[in-house]
Amino acid sequence: MASRVRQSTRDLARYVTRAVYEFADGQPRRWRTLSTIPGATAASVLYAVDQGWLELEGAHSACLTEEGRRIMPKEAN
Repeated sequence: MASRVRQSTRDLARYVTRAVYEFADGQPRRWRTLSTIPGATAASVLYAVDQGWLELEGAHSACLTEEGRRIMPKEAN
């Protein structure tokens, strides 16, 4: 899937994951409503889910996975 995904979608997926990470203070199982993340798109959220960074609850909320927690501190450097 990754080869057919636009770079802008990948970048936005990282942005969405970062927004959930910051909201949750890096902690697991803290759900964030996706509509509160400016610019979040279905494609970017689904890409983050596909990469194992986020877990969805319905179509409205997401929380970090262990993989999402692991990659965010690295991306900040």
